Amino acid sequence: MQFVYYYYHYYYYYYYYYYYYYYYYYYFYYYFYYYYYYYFYYYYYYYYYFFYYYYYYCYYYYNNIYYFVYYYYYYYNYYYYYYNNYCYYYISYYYY
Repeated sequence: MQFVYYYYHYYYYYYYYYYYYYYYYYYFYYYFYYYYYYYFYYYYYYYYYFFYYYYYYCYYYYNNIYYFVYYYYYYYNYYYYYYNNYCYYYISYYYY
């Protein structure tokens, strides 16, 4: 299958973070950072001849630096699981 990829929508969200979640994100920073690169196209949802899913990029801010936290998917769902500072999300379509 040949996939054609394009951005449909890009959205920015701001979240307040909780103190205990802040440290939780920090511990998982390196682990998920690698998953962001190696499993970028790992999950998908088929719907007829295309699959459609959401990307969520979450960061936190510390000492004037933005740290990557986690990258995850939700299908047709607007629920945000993590309570960090910044979450970036966009919708993408894949056709074949």
